[in-house]
Amino acid sequence: MKEIEPIVADILGKLAQCGIQVYEQVPLPYGLQLRLIFEDEKAVLNIYHSAKKGISLVIGGKTGTRIRSMLQEMVGGHVAQQALQTPESKHSWEDWIGSDESGKGDYFGPLVVCSFRANREVEKELWAMGVMDSKLLQDWQIKELAQRIYKEFPGCMNGIVLVPKTYNRIIKDMKKQGRNLNDLLAWQHFKVLEEMLSVENAPDGVLVDQFTTRKTLSRLFRAKEIDVNLVERPRSENDAAVAAASILARFQYISAMAEMSRKFKIGFPLGASAKVDRVGREFVQKYGVERLSEVAKLHFKNTSRVLGE
Repeated sequence: MKEIEPIVADILGKLAQCGIQVYEQVPLPYGLQLRLIFEDEKAVLNIYHSAKKGISLVIGGKTGTRIRSMLQEMVGGHVAQQALQTPESKHSWEDWIGSDESGKGDYFGPLVVCSFRANREVEKELWAMGVMDSKLLQDWQIKELAQRIYKEFPGCMNGIVLVPKTYNRIIKDMKKQGRNLNDLLAWQHFKVLEEMLSVENAPDGVLVDQFTTRKTLSRLFRAKEIDVNLVERPRSENDAAVAAASILARFQYISAMAEMSRKFKIGFPLGASAKVDRVGREFVQKYGVERLSEVAKLHFKNTSRVLGE
């Protein structure tokens, strides 16, 4: 990537001056990983470019080593760059499941929930692969990472894609019962996790990116008498399992959106903006009001604006 070429050249020069050897260079979907060795210590340095965060440097490897200290000093002195360390776990679990969703705030397209099971070894592999919060990645990066996750960790994930027509039917029934979108989302997370928790070797815990403070998901587990160490935490994508789940969920969402665009020959935008309203009106003009439920979440306020109500 041209965006990282200058910094790679600079870093390689500094590594040579410090006596740190590069024994392998591994392309990442959005950058480059340098695998390094100094005497008998090893570490990795990921250099990557994100449309939202620009160029970032991620140091990975055993904490407390000389090579890591040298890298931190080197990166810390690099002007106009953001130095990040591999996120430290906020839990002590050795085996756990992370869960996240995509499409909640988008008028068009499905609501997707995905979960991913990891252990400490898988965690290292995910960080080395370049897994992070999907909101920091471009679509092509998400596609490449998701495909690698599916290939390298078969059987470690589960998910539910609620296409708009099914979504609209379920949310309509829930609203009649006085429930809302967060209740639907809790149910969807629960169904995905319930299947993963049905295996004999249960994980130490489950971490879910918090979407409501009402603890709706926790109540569902208690109601079904499923004993699970469940943590609902905001901004939990700094956990490797949740980050992987967020990538898988976004991949499924953008894949469904692409299929919708091919089917209806309309480019469906993300979000719920005025641009979304314009495309909604275009869809209604071409296919009629009765088919809007096939592509949109009808309970959004966009529907009234699309229909001119």
